[in-house]
Amino acid sequence: MLIGVLLGIAAGALWGLIYIAPLVVPEYSSVLVALSRFIAFGLISLPCLWIFRRELKAFSKPDVLEAFRLPLFGNVLFYALLTLCIRLAGAPLAGMFMAVIPVLVAISSNMRNAGSDAAVPWSKILPPLAIILLGLVMANLTEFEHAAAQSAEGGEQFWMGVGFGVAAVIAWTWFSIKNAEWLLAHPHHSTGAWTTLQGVTVLPVALGLFIALGYGFGFMDTTVTALGPEPLTFLAVALSIGLLCSWVAMICWNRMSQILPAALGGQLIVFESVFAVIYALIWRGELPTLSMTLGFIVLMGGVLGSLRVFESHTHRTPAEAPLPAAKGRGASPANVEALESDGTSGT
Repeated sequence: MLIGVLLGIAAGALWGLIYIAPLVVPEYSSVLVALSRFIAFGLISLPCLWIFRRELKAFSKPDVLEAFRLPLFGNVLFYALLTLCIRLAGAPLAGMFMAVIPVLVAISSNMRNAGSDAAVPWSKILPPLAIILLGLVMANLTEFEHAAAQSAEGGEQFWMGVGFGVAAVIAWTWFSIKNAEWLLAHPHHSTGAWTTLQGVTVLPVALGLFIALGYGFGFMDTTVTALGPEPLTFLAVALSIGLLCSWVAMICWNRMSQILPAALGGQLIVFESVFAVIYALIWRGELPTLSMTLGFIVLMGGVLGSLRVFESHTHRTPAEAPLPAAKGRGASPANVEALESDGTSGT
């Protein structure tokens, strides 16, 4: 379990860099910066098709389709919706929605696991989740105040942004749960090969959107060069976040998802917000506020409490563990083999 947690923290630390990348190239639209990340992710994944050629033979056509569908919703669509939320309702509100995701993923996963041995009693899981939510609220207290002020001034545009924010939360929650369930149900598949498939299959979509928005809708200033005013810096940023924030981070996250139950692994997305704030403060040369510091302390206490709950649940004796459900939607590694022998899976 410790290795899984460390992998989740590593993924969060790398994903936190995404929020700094647009600041390095302020001349470019944040949407194009995000799409360039997925393009670089796909290009980096192309040579890996040869590296993982043996492992890739184990994937069926439905597996390849799933590898395309998951990042399409969980990466491209999610970020597009989040960007619209930021533009229409402001970054503070988007930050509030991001704060809800870890708790929502944990609750949704535990509901899907109801009736299986992966389900954790609500009396045990809700207290640490409440502490995590409290810590997130405290850490983002200033952002809540800004969002409240914007809601009073924004009118219809603000509420449209709220709708996009809700959709973004749904997209990421769906991705996190479905991706984790697929990996738990296929422990024999290589996470490197799975990540490669996700990068390659999403490449055409990201590239098409970049061309359409950058050139068709004029999101990029091409008066200087075809790649904007700072092409070398832009390419360096794109390749850096494509390698670190997509390829390496997804390897860590996918491997973590094969180790930890979805209800626990999904909570570790909180570290993306934590590191994003840390990087932003370093970038601006500022110190954290008192409420932010206290919020992070409370947040870490909730995460540690949640880890203890899942660790004790994992190490129950066979006599204490309930019988696994025959065909539960949230199949755990313990009953995956039985499910697959019946021609079904946990996803």
